[in-house]
Amino acid sequence: VEKSPQVIGRNTVTRKFNTILKQFVATAAVAVFFMFSTGGAFAQTKTLRMATWLPPMHSLIKTLDRWGQEVSKASGGSLKVEIMKAPLAKPPGQYDLVKKNVTDLAWSVAAWSPKRFHLFRGIDMPFLFSSAEVGSAGLWDWYSKNKFADKEFTDSKLVGAYVNPPHLYHSRKKLTVLNDLKGQKIRAGGYGIGILKKLGAAPLFLNPPSTTQALQKGTIDGTQFPWEALKGFRLVKYSKYHLVIPNGLYTNAWWLSMSKKSWGSLTSTQKNAINAVGLSGSRLIGKGWDESEAAGKNAAIKAGNTITVLSDADTARLRKIVSFVEDGWVAKTNKMGLDGKALLADLRGTISKYK
Repeated sequence: VEKSPQVIGRNTVTRKFNTILKQFVATAAVAVFFMFSTGGAFAQTKTLRMATWLPPMHSLIKTLDRWGQEVSKASGGSLKVEIMKAPLAKPPGQYDLVKKNVTDLAWSVAAWSPKRFHLFRGIDMPFLFSSAEVGSAGLWDWYSKNKFADKEFTDSKLVGAYVNPPHLYHSRKKLTVLNDLKGQKIRAGGYGIGILKKLGAAPLFLNPPSTTQALQKGTIDGTQFPWEALKGFRLVKYSKYHLVIPNGLYTNAWWLSMSKKSWGSLTSTQKNAINAVGLSGSRLIGKGWDESEAAGKNAAIKAGNTITVLSDADTARLRKIVSFVEDGWVAKTNKMGLDGKALLADLRGTISKYK
């Protein structure tokens, strides 16, 4: 019996269609695998939300945005960092935001969690450096090579480590020598509280954003801050005297960390991208701090404020007074089974690489 030509045609078309469909599905599967396993150019951009607690006009916010751009560039555009508009927690509570997976990224001052970040605060020792870029590079390098994040950042992923420029003193009252600090109510934090007590001042801890109102109302007489804070917190007209410490008094270590859940959701390529900007990104943030220092100092000069560089005699006296900071850090580090003195010598050597 002769077969119908129409039936033969239908079967042929069906077979060809099935073959094409299988080829398409196979190709699509490979493409999907490539997108999600390699973070390729066709992968959907992942947005990482970064918590904040500083005013949006603060220079650090602009610098952190630049850090986010570097991460995006390193990831080939598969990552985007978005800084949130409003704070989700007070400054000392920022670490809990990444620890509890509330947000992808957060950052803050290590001194506000001293028990958690003792080793990280090795960079807080007095008179180590005068440039935040140098200090930030030294901190990331030293902390990374000693693998201290494995001890102190066990419930998050450290992705950046940086410092602000060293502190000086700003006051609405006369302040040209160390003795002028006696009896003055000075806003401080970290090791600065102990230092001011030894200088006869009355230190008070306030979150940085609260300083402006406290100075305006006379609740405090002055504050310890880098120059940049004069513009960042609008302090120029409330602090007419500025006492500069040669080579900087001391600084604060700042951490930038990611929640473990967010880190685990990244592709290997995206993780490599973030790791790749560890040193350069930390250095970038420190450089941003340095650039904002000049603007803060110039604002004080323009306002006609009194700027005094501490005398050699007072500087030598201050060095002796603040020695307790380093002694205490070494003693506590030794109790952890480490060689505190050797670690600080190594830190100084690491910092010198970037000067």
